[in-house]
Amino acid sequence: MAYGAMTEVDWLIALALAVALAAAHFFAFRVSTLPSKTQDVLASVGGGAAIAYIFIHLMPELAVGGRALSELNITKFTPTPITEAGLFLTAMIGMVIFFILDVRTEEGRLSTKIGFRVHMASFASVSAIYGYTLPSLVTTGWSYATLFTAVLAGHLLLADRALARAHPAQFAHETRWIGMAAVGAGFGAAFLLPPANDFILAIGTAFLGGVLLMTTFREELPAASRTRIPWFLLGLSVMSGLLIIVLAVGKHS
Repeated sequence: MAYGAMTEVDWLIALALAVALAAAHFFAFRVSTLPSKTQDVLASVGGGAAIAYIFIHLMPELAVGGRALSELNITKFTPTPITEAGLFLTAMIGMVIFFILDVRTEEGRLSTKIGFRVHMASFASVSAIYGYTLPSLVTTGWSYATLFTAVLAGHLLLADRALARAHPAQFAHETRWIGMAAVGAGFGAAFLLPPANDFILAIGTAFLGGVLLMTTFREELPAASRTRIPWFLLGLSVMSGLLIIVLAVGKHS
């Protein structure tokens, strides 16, 4: 198994992080009811933190993971350069899929009801993938897994608020519960049906990273006129410092 060495404490940490992410779905509706200035501050801090994660950890992780994949048996069927770029390609696919969904919705090619369902399904799928890959993240180090969860939880709080504003009744009584259930389903699947190898986990993590990359630049960062630069720099610097500390002294490499 890809994370067969996990201890009971590791599983408890993973469960706590899954609960934290589910809580982000639950409280997203409250974020959408906050004053606009408060939302701008939160978006600036969250955007800064997400940018730090993307450039300090996500990009290097995809590069390192690509080199690791080149050592697997799949290189018998695929040239090594393509294998090494595989995680970047997966991240790109995740980014493009969610970008197209957003564009089609904004163009009006999807009805309001269908557009809502599509966004609901996309957010649920992200949460399910995260829940499934969470045990693997914990095996790389508790600190890193906690930071990643914080970034993703902040992303969900800010991304879900758009649905909460546009469809308040449906979000309060339907969407947030589906998002929470998706986290539980992904985590449960990881416990009952662990991935056969690290390749599957790497693909899931890369896809998740691509989605985060797109939504950070398209949805999470506030417009230039509403960005609070000091708060943005605060989120950026704090997350950058924490990531550098984890990379320097943690067991994750």
